[in-house]
Formats: sequence, C-alpha cells, structure tokens
Amino acid sequence: MCGICGIFGDGDKYKIFDMMLSLRHRGDNGRGSYIDDKVALGHQRLSIIDLSLNGNQPMINEDETVYLVVNGEIYNYIELRELLKSKGHIFKSNSDSEVILHSYEEYGERFVEKIRGMFAIALYDKKQSKLILVRDPIGKKPLYYYQDKDRLVFASEIKALFEANVSKEINYDLIPAYLIYQYTIGIETMFKGVHKLPAGHIMIINPDGFKERKYWTIKENINNQGESLRELLEESVKLRLRSDVPVGAFLSGGIDSSAIIALYRKYYQGDLHTFTATFKTKSESQYAKLVSKYLSTIYHEIEITSKMVQEDIKKITWHYDEPLGEAATINNYYLAKEAKHYVNVVLAGEGGDEIFGGYPWYHYAKLIPLMNSIPFKKFWCGSIWRYIQGDVTNKYYGLSRMALFLFQDGLYNLQLYPTTAMSTQNCKWLMNSVIKVNPILYKDIKNNYNQMLAMDCLNLLPEKFLMKADKGTMAFAIEERLPLLDKEIIQYAFSIDPKLKKDKYIFRKAVEDLLPSEIVWRKKQGFGTPITEWLSSDLKGMVVDRLSNGTLLKEICKKESLNKIVSYIKDDKLKKSNILSVSPANVIWNLFALQIWDDVWFGER
Repeated sequence: MCGICGIFGDGDKYKIFDMMLSLRHRGDNGRGSYIDDKVALGHQRLSIIDLSLNGNQPMINEDETVYLVVNGEIYNYIELRELLKSKGHIFKSNSDSEVILHSYEEYGERFVEKIRGMFAIALYDKKQSKLILVRDPIGKKPLYYYQDKDRLVFASEIKALFEANVSKEINYDLIPAYLIYQYTIGIETMFKGVHKLPAGHIMIINPDGFKERKYWTIKENINNQGESLRELLEESVKLRLRSDVPVGAFLSGGIDSSAIIALYRKYYQGDLHTFTATFKTKSESQYAKLVSKYLSTIYHEIEITSKMVQEDIKKITWHYDEPLGEAATINNYYLAKEAKHYVNVVLAGEGGDEIFGGYPWYHYAKLIPLMNSIPFKKFWCGSIWRYIQGDVTNKYYGLSRMALFLFQDGLYNLQLYPTTAMSTQNCKWLMNSVIKVNPILYKDIKNNYNQMLAMDCLNLLPEKFLMKADKGTMAFAIEERLPLLDKEIIQYAFSIDPKLKKDKYIFRKAVEDLLPSEIVWRKKQGFGTPITEWLSSDLKGMVVDRLSNGTLLKEICKKESLNKIVSYIKDDKLKKSNILSVSPANVIWNLFALQIWDDVWFGER
C-alpha cells in the first residue's frame, strides 16, 4: 500500500519530488523515483509484504526496460510467483508487487487478467515508449490523471497533480450532480480537467496517443465451477491475511464486518484488535461488543463527537480531495487514527450491501410496472408538488421526496434517484444549473434486480464508499482490505438467483454457524453519522457562518434559499420531524461540505 505519481511526456520531470512529498502520508517507510527524458515515476512506500529494501519501488526488470510503481496488494502473488518461476523468471524480492513486473514480461497487456487484488498500477515500457495505467476491477484504489496535448500527469490523490503545475480550477458543471449524489458520479472530478481512471479499466499511452479499454466487468449467469459462497469467502479472507505486519479489523456490529472477523478468527488465534466507531446519540456498540466477546477480540471503541469534527473537518477535507458529501468518511478517518497505534492493516466489510442486496431500495425494481402505469403521472409530478420546489425547510418535504420517487420514469431513472441526498427539485430550488450526470453503465445484465446492484457496484461503491475507505484510512497510512469485494465473490453474487440475495439471505446462510443468531439474522440498521445532532450542537455556528458567508455558495445558490435554510438551523428546527420524518440534514451537510472544500482548496477568492 503506497502512493504513486508520474509525469509522461513534456514538462518538468523534477516536479515528481514535490508530488511524492504531497503523498507522504500514504506511506513513509521508503520512497523512490525514476526519471528519464520521457517519464518520471514516484513512489511513497507503506511496507506490508517484504519489509526489506528489496521491496522498494520503482521496481525494474533485469534488462532495465520495464519500470513499475504500484499502490495496493496482489493477494495471489505466491501462486503467481511460483508459476512465473516455472517459466524461467528470476525474482529479486518476496514482494507481492514484483509479480506484476514479470507478469507483464510474460503476458503483455493481459497481465492484469492474472492478478487478484486491489491496485492502481503505473508501468513504463522503455523500449516501446509506452506508459500503462491500470485500476483494479471494482475500484478499491484511486488513480487520477490530467492530460493536455504535451503530457499526462497521474497520481493516487488529486493534490499531487497540482504539484506538477496542473491548473487548479473548480468544475462548476459538476456541482449540481455532486449535490444530488454526494459524490462525483462518472469519470470527472470537482477539479476541472482532472479525471478518474474508471474501475476495471486499463489505459495505454504512447507518443501516438492513448487508448482506454475495460478489461473486467460484471456478468450474469457465469458458471461458478461448483464452488460454494462459503468456500469463496474463506479463500478471500485467507488471501487477505497475507502480511508481514499486524492485521486488525473494523467492526460495526453488522453482519458484513462480523462475518469477516469470524472467518479471520477461524484461521488466526492470536491477538486480534477490532475497532468500532460510536456516537453519543447513535451506536451499534452493543452488537459490536457481543461479536468481540464471542470471537475473543481486543475491543477498541472510538466515540466521535461534533467537537472533534469541528476541529478536524478542514484537515479531513484536504485528505479526501473532493467535498465530504458522504459524512461517514469521517468514521474511517477516526477509526484509522486509533488503529494506527496497534496495526498497519485492517479488514473491513465494505461491499456486502451492493453485491448481496442489503439496501431496501433494491426491492423497488418490481415496482417499475406500477410506477409506469400511474395515471396523470406528469401532472402529479409537475403540478401538485411544484409549489414546494424542493424546499427542505417545508413540512411536506418528506412527502414530496416520496412522491417524486414514485413518479420516476423507468428503472434507469429509479436507479439514479438519490435516496439520501438532494433531489433534482432541491437543486432547482437552490441554484439554476444544468444537471450533468454521466454514470458508468452496465452491459448485458438483464435482471432488473441485478441491474440495480450493478449500477451501484459501478458507481456508488467505487467512487463514494471505496474512496471514503481509501482516503480516510490512508490519511494515517493504514491499509484497508475488503474480502467481500474479491472479484470471484462479486461474480458469484451475480451468477445466482436474485431471490437468494434478498436481505443478504445467501450471505447470512453461508456464515450462520460462525456467529450468534442475533447477529446473523438481525435486520440491517443504517449506521452512518448523526448529522442532525452535529448540525444542532458544536458545528452549528460553523455551519451557519459558512452557509451565510461562503464564497462558493454565494456564487451558485439563490440568496433567499440559503437564507431560509440558515434561519431553519438558527431556529433549531432540524430536530423537529416533518411529514414522513425525512430530515433535510443531508442536504444541509452537502452544502456545508462543498463550502468547506472551497475554503480548503481555493480560500476566500
């Protein structure tokens, strides 16, 4: 686990050292660089496997024609190394990263099909003057790039690009979509000209241009060769226990993280540290403590307060690069801060909801025919609710959100309808702007239920939840490993009858012998962050100030709309329920997070 960066083409190659310095928090166990007239590669190392100097990067092949920097872990490196040795390859280290170098020599650009793990890879072929960038199948590791006619600059985090004289500008076109979805959906970012390499993609750049292609995607009804889900889960966890440093785990008390720890405990009987986040008014600690006691772990509980958030919000925003629309990012930050005292690697349960159907809205797929048959739908949607105009302070706000949801046209719009953040109506109320949404789309998936899961696996999961996981943990150089997002498990989940995934039934059944039934069959309890309480206590003054005086919000929002929200907060109406008890706190947090982001990256213009 590390930070990588590079410059390909023209430009000052010695800027690579400034880029590396900006990524130092991701790993400071070693650093290395390579520079020639065509490329500069940089690497900040967090030592996990092979702690010796042999594991330093950039790694170079025997005839010094191929150079490699990688962020992540290759979990099947032992098996792959033995296979490559049998083909005559000579290894200089015991590092998992070196198998990438030799796999490229053996298989060319198809090397990525052989590796199993989480990774962002930059590989320079000197003979062919070719740079290859790769991101893992589901997007656990980030990779950003900026390209103009003369060069391509890339890095694990956006901030490193600016150290190479990339212009720093706000991507105003993406602000409405960010406010709706809480993250930047698609390949663009909140910085103009800065893009993400999509999950499961490979990009090849040479003097003649560049090409990008998808090397892995989700498919339905693939033969799983008779393997059971339990076998795949056990294999995935065992692979992720490969480490030369201590491994702990994040524990929420839900079925996903609890099952991962139970499988971990099955193969490891030593000291196992687990870390749980709690809040004064919201907690799953009783379930986390039950699991910890049952599995004999060393339990650590971290209470996150609004005072802590107030003090650290700008620092966390800097680490995250983009606005903290997903407030639960904060949980990962404080969990990692505590975990760093004991371990360098943690396992976590991210991904269970998206691949095994844990969210209740997936069941709405069967409502599509009914929704499409609602009489006078456009009249109801366009006339009856128009007077509310997305006003989050209106007592009928919750009812209007439900109505607008029911009146969506077809599955595609239903999938893109925000369930926890703003609706398009909110954006119309706050600002006049075109909504630009370009999600990564699935192909060849026929079942409606699987289509909803695939949309989230290709968008919500990699660019919202997995970036939350990466940026929060790597702020303290903690490697987070996610066994449920092994590509073999993902493919298995899309190869079974969707009915088996209702409320994660097949997953619960696969691990029911490992945990108390109270944990296994407990219904999903949403556990994010108590935003309403935060906005009504220590953060209140800061929120009111930034919504009233923030430069960016003044530029993009209608003054009367912002004033109304500010008065709503000042009058302590946030804690009062509207009809259907749909809190406007997420909308307010999105606006606040956007302005804090502007403060951090652009200051008071």
